[in-house]
Amino acid sequence: MEDIVKSMLLAMVVAVSVSAAGVSGTHGRDGSEKFRVACIGDSITYGKGMTNRVEECYPARLQQLLGDRYEVRNFGDSGAGVYLHTKRGDKPRAWRLRGEYEPARAFRPDIIVCNLGINDASTYMDEYVHGEDGKPKLERGLFRRQYADMLESFAHDGKRPRYIIWTKLGPTGKKHALKGKPFAFVMEHDLEQVARDVGAETLDMYTPLVPLVETSHFCPDGIHPEGGAQKVIAEITAAKILKR
Repeated sequence: MEDIVKSMLLAMVVAVSVSAAGVSGTHGRDGSEKFRVACIGDSITYGKGMTNRVEECYPARLQQLLGDRYEVRNFGDSGAGVYLHTKRGDKPRAWRLRGEYEPARAFRPDIIVCNLGINDASTYMDEYVHGEDGKPKLERGLFRRQYADMLESFAHDGKRPRYIIWTKLGPTGKKHALKGKPFAFVMEHDLEQVARDVGAETLDMYTPLVPLVETSHFCPDGIHPEGGAQKVIAEITAAKILKR
Protein backbone atom coordinates (compact mmCIF):
# COMPACT_ATOMS: atom_id res chain seq x y z
CA MET A 1 0.00 0.00 0.00
CA GLU A 2 2.87 2.35 0.80
CA ASP A 3 4.27 1.86 -2.71
CA ILE A 4 0.88 2.71 -4.23
CA VAL A 5 0.62 5.93 -2.23
CA LYS A 6 4.19 6.91 -3.10
CA SER A 7 3.59 6.35 -6.80
CA MET A 8 0.38 8.39 -6.63
CA LEU A 9 2.16 11.23 -4.89
CA LEU A 10 4.96 11.17 -7.47
CA ALA A 11 2.43 11.28 -10.28
CA MET A 12 0.70 14.17 -8.59
CA VAL A 13 3.91 16.18 -8.22
CA VAL A 14 4.68 15.69 -11.91
CA ALA A 15 1.11 16.60 -12.80
CA VAL A 16 1.25 19.79 -10.77
CA SER A 17 4.30 20.92 -12.71
CA VAL A 18 2.66 20.14 -16.05
CA SER A 19 -0.60 21.76 -15.01
CA ALA A 20 1.09 24.92 -13.78
CA ALA A 21 2.89 25.25 -17.10
CA GLY A 22 -0.20 24.49 -19.16
CA VAL A 23 -2.95 26.55 -17.52
CA SER A 24 -1.09 29.69 -16.53
CA GLY A 25 -3.35 32.67 -17.04
CA THR A 26 -6.46 30.57 -17.62
CA HIS A 27 -9.75 30.80 -15.75
CA GLY A 28 -12.84 28.77 -14.98
CA ARG A 29 -15.60 28.34 -17.53
CA ASP A 30 -17.27 31.63 -16.64
CA GLY A 31 -14.03 33.60 -16.44
CA SER A 32 -13.60 33.32 -12.68
CA GLU A 33 -10.05 33.22 -11.32
CA LYS A 34 -10.47 29.84 -9.67
CA PHE A 35 -11.54 26.47 -11.00
CA ARG A 36 -14.57 25.31 -9.05
CA VAL A 37 -14.63 21.62 -8.08
CA ALA A 38 -17.87 20.02 -6.88
CA CYS A 39 -17.49 16.72 -5.03
CA ILE A 40 -20.82 14.92 -5.47
CA GLY A 41 -21.61 11.67 -3.72
CA ASP A 42 -22.93 9.72 -0.79
CA SER A 43 -21.75 9.27 2.80
CA ILE A 44 -18.19 8.47 1.68
CA THR A 45 -17.89 11.89 0.05
CA TYR A 46 -19.71 13.51 2.98
CA GLY A 47 -17.25 11.96 5.43
CA LYS A 48 -19.71 10.07 7.62
CA GLY A 49 -18.26 8.51 10.74
CA MET A 50 -15.17 10.69 10.86
CA THR A 51 -14.20 12.42 14.09
CA ASN A 52 -13.21 15.60 12.27
CA ARG A 53 -15.24 15.34 9.07
CA VAL A 54 -14.93 18.98 7.99
CA GLU A 55 -11.13 18.93 7.87
CA GLU A 56 -10.39 15.28 7.11
CA CYS A 57 -12.98 14.22 4.50
CA TYR A 58 -11.51 13.74 1.06
CA PRO A 59 -12.91 16.98 -0.45
CA ALA A 60 -11.20 19.00 2.32
CA ARG A 61 -7.94 17.16 1.74
CA LEU A 62 -8.39 17.65 -1.99
CA GLN A 63 -8.59 21.40 -1.46
CA GLN A 64 -5.27 21.32 0.38
CA LEU A 65 -3.62 19.35 -2.42
CA LEU A 66 -4.97 21.48 -5.26
CA GLY A 67 -4.14 24.83 -3.71
CA ASP A 68 -5.42 28.34 -4.28
CA ARG A 69 -6.18 28.00 -7.99
CA TYR A 70 -9.09 25.71 -7.11
CA GLU A 71 -12.16 26.03 -4.93
CA VAL A 72 -13.42 22.63 -3.73
CA ARG A 73 -16.81 22.12 -2.12
CA ASN A 74 -18.31 19.02 -0.57
CA PHE A 75 -21.81 18.16 -1.81
CA GLY A 76 -21.88 14.67 -0.35
CA ASP A 77 -25.18 13.46 1.10
CA SER A 78 -25.36 10.34 3.27
CA GLY A 79 -27.64 7.69 1.82
CA ALA A 80 -27.85 9.32 -1.60
CA GLY A 81 -27.97 7.36 -4.82
CA VAL A 82 -28.93 7.65 -8.46
CA TYR A 83 -32.45 6.26 -8.89
CA LEU A 84 -35.16 8.89 -8.91
CA HIS A 85 -37.91 6.54 -7.77
CA THR A 86 -38.12 4.87 -4.37
CA LYS A 87 -40.27 2.30 -2.64
CA ARG A 88 -43.24 3.75 -0.80
CA GLY A 89 -42.19 5.20 2.52
CA ASP A 90 -38.48 5.30 1.72
CA LYS A 91 -36.43 8.44 2.12
CA PRO A 92 -35.65 9.62 -1.44
CA ARG A 93 -32.41 7.99 -2.58
CA ALA A 94 -31.70 10.16 -5.60
CA TRP A 95 -28.99 12.72 -4.86
CA ARG A 96 -30.68 15.13 -7.24
CA LEU A 97 -33.89 15.06 -5.19
CA ARG A 98 -32.14 15.98 -1.98
CA GLY A 99 -30.70 19.11 -0.44
CA GLU A 100 -27.26 19.27 -2.05
CA TYR A 101 -28.38 19.26 -5.70
CA GLU A 102 -29.50 22.86 -6.15
CA PRO A 103 -26.56 24.34 -4.19
CA ALA A 104 -24.21 22.27 -6.34
CA ARG A 105 -25.81 23.57 -9.54
CA ALA A 106 -25.72 27.15 -8.24
CA PHE A 107 -22.00 26.67 -7.60
CA ARG A 108 -21.56 26.23 -11.38
CA PRO A 109 -18.62 23.86 -11.13
CA ASP A 110 -15.90 23.62 -13.73
CA ILE A 111 -15.11 20.09 -12.54
CA ILE A 112 -17.44 17.49 -11.06
CA VAL A 113 -16.07 14.50 -9.14
CA CYS A 114 -18.88 12.02 -8.58
CA ASN A 115 -19.14 8.95 -6.36
CA LEU A 116 -22.61 7.43 -6.55
CA GLY A 117 -23.98 3.93 -6.87
CA ILE A 118 -23.44 1.96 -3.70
CA ASN A 119 -26.76 3.04 -2.18
CA ASP A 120 -28.53 1.87 -5.32
CA ALA A 121 -27.30 -1.71 -4.89
CA SER A 122 -30.54 -3.56 -4.13
CA THR A 123 -32.61 -1.55 -6.59
CA TYR A 124 -29.96 -1.90 -9.29
CA MET A 125 -30.01 -5.69 -9.22
CA ASP A 126 -33.73 -5.54 -10.05
CA GLU A 127 -32.63 -4.58 -13.56
CA TYR A 128 -31.37 -8.17 -13.86
CA VAL A 129 -33.86 -10.12 -11.71
CA HIS A 130 -37.09 -11.28 -13.35
CA GLY A 131 -40.42 -11.24 -11.58
CA GLU A 132 -43.18 -13.85 -11.68
CA ASP A 133 -44.33 -12.50 -15.05
CA GLY A 134 -40.95 -13.28 -16.54
CA LYS A 135 -40.07 -9.62 -17.07
CA PRO A 136 -37.25 -7.71 -15.36
CA LYS A 137 -38.43 -6.06 -12.16
CA LEU A 138 -36.87 -2.82 -13.33
CA GLU A 139 -36.21 -1.46 -16.81
CA ARG A 140 -32.71 -2.39 -17.91
CA GLY A 141 -30.48 0.65 -18.36
CA LEU A 142 -32.48 2.95 -16.09
CA PHE A 143 -29.59 3.45 -13.65
CA ARG A 144 -27.23 4.34 -16.48
CA ARG A 145 -29.58 6.83 -18.11
CA GLN A 146 -30.56 8.56 -14.86
CA TYR A 147 -26.93 8.89 -13.80
CA ALA A 148 -26.00 10.47 -17.16
CA ASP A 149 -29.03 12.79 -17.03
CA MET A 150 -28.03 14.00 -13.57
CA LEU A 151 -24.53 14.85 -14.74
CA GLU A 152 -25.73 16.52 -17.92
CA SER A 153 -28.03 18.76 -15.88
CA PHE A 154 -24.92 20.70 -14.85
CA ALA A 155 -24.33 21.99 -18.36
CA HIS A 156 -25.20 25.66 -18.79
CA ASP A 157 -24.73 28.31 -21.45
CA GLY A 158 -23.72 25.60 -23.88
CA LYS A 159 -20.79 24.54 -21.68
CA ARG A 160 -20.28 21.27 -19.83
CA PRO A 161 -18.15 20.69 -16.74
CA ARG A 162 -15.27 18.29 -16.78
CA TYR A 163 -16.76 15.07 -15.40
CA ILE A 164 -14.72 12.63 -13.31
CA ILE A 165 -16.65 9.63 -11.94
CA TRP A 166 -15.86 6.58 -9.87
CA THR A 167 -16.38 3.57 -12.13
CA LYS A 168 -14.92 1.13 -9.61
CA LEU A 169 -16.56 1.92 -6.29
CA GLY A 170 -14.78 1.60 -2.97
CA PRO A 171 -14.67 -1.90 -1.44
CA THR A 172 -16.75 -3.18 1.47
CA GLY A 173 -15.38 -4.96 4.52
CA LYS A 174 -16.32 -8.18 6.26
CA LYS A 175 -18.80 -6.48 8.60
CA HIS A 176 -20.85 -4.91 5.83
CA ALA A 177 -23.97 -6.54 4.38
CA LEU A 178 -22.83 -5.88 0.80
CA LYS A 179 -19.54 -7.76 1.22
CA GLY A 180 -19.27 -10.38 -1.51
CA LYS A 181 -22.41 -9.25 -3.35
CA PRO A 182 -22.08 -9.05 -7.15
CA PHE A 183 -23.67 -5.63 -7.67
CA ALA A 184 -20.41 -3.65 -7.68
CA PHE A 185 -18.80 -5.75 -10.38
CA VAL A 186 -21.95 -5.74 -12.51
CA MET A 187 -22.53 -2.02 -11.98
CA GLU A 188 -18.97 -1.26 -13.04
CA HIS A 189 -19.90 -1.87 -16.68
CA ASP A 190 -22.80 0.59 -16.50
CA LEU A 191 -20.63 3.16 -14.75
CA GLU A 192 -18.11 2.87 -17.57
CA GLN A 193 -20.94 3.33 -20.07
CA VAL A 194 -22.08 6.47 -18.22
CA ALA A 195 -18.54 7.80 -18.58
CA ARG A 196 -18.64 7.15 -22.32
CA ASP A 197 -22.10 8.70 -22.65
CA VAL A 198 -21.11 12.01 -21.06
CA GLY A 199 -17.42 12.06 -21.97
CA ALA A 200 -16.30 11.61 -18.37
CA GLU A 201 -12.92 10.56 -17.04
CA THR A 202 -12.88 7.57 -14.72
CA LEU A 203 -11.44 6.73 -11.32
CA ASP A 204 -10.77 3.29 -9.84
CA MET A 205 -11.26 3.60 -6.09
CA TYR A 206 -11.50 -0.13 -5.52
CA THR A 207 -7.92 -1.22 -6.17
CA PRO A 208 -6.09 1.31 -3.96
CA LEU A 209 -8.51 0.91 -1.04
CA VAL A 210 -8.66 -2.90 -0.91
CA PRO A 211 -5.48 -3.17 1.21
CA LEU A 212 -7.03 -0.80 3.77
CA VAL A 213 -10.46 -2.42 4.14
CA GLU A 214 -9.65 -4.70 7.06
CA THR A 215 -7.27 -2.32 8.80
CA SER A 216 -7.70 0.54 11.25
CA HIS A 217 -7.15 2.91 8.33
CA PHE A 218 -10.59 2.13 6.94
CA CYS A 219 -13.62 2.19 9.24
CA PRO A 220 -15.20 -0.16 11.78
CA ASP A 221 -18.36 -0.58 9.70
CA GLY A 222 -16.35 -1.67 6.67
CA ILE A 223 -17.60 0.93 4.22
CA HIS A 224 -16.93 4.48 5.43
CA PRO A 225 -13.25 5.47 5.03
CA GLU A 226 -11.42 7.02 7.93
CA GLY A 227 -8.52 9.44 7.67
CA GLY A 228 -5.95 7.17 6.02
CA ALA A 229 -8.30 6.03 3.28
CA GLN A 230 -9.76 9.52 2.77
CA LYS A 231 -6.19 10.71 2.24
CA VAL A 232 -5.65 8.11 -0.48
CA ILE A 233 -8.93 9.11 -2.19
CA ALA A 234 -7.88 12.77 -2.16
CA GLU A 235 -4.43 12.00 -3.57
CA ILE A 236 -5.80 9.92 -6.44
CA THR A 237 -8.42 12.54 -7.24
CA ALA A 238 -5.90 15.37 -7.17
CA ALA A 239 -3.60 13.49 -9.52
CA LYS A 240 -6.44 13.02 -11.97
CA ILE A 241 -7.54 16.67 -11.85
CA LEU A 242 -4.01 17.98 -12.28
CA LYS A 243 -3.17 15.58 -15.08
CA ARG A 244 -4.40 18.01 -17.73
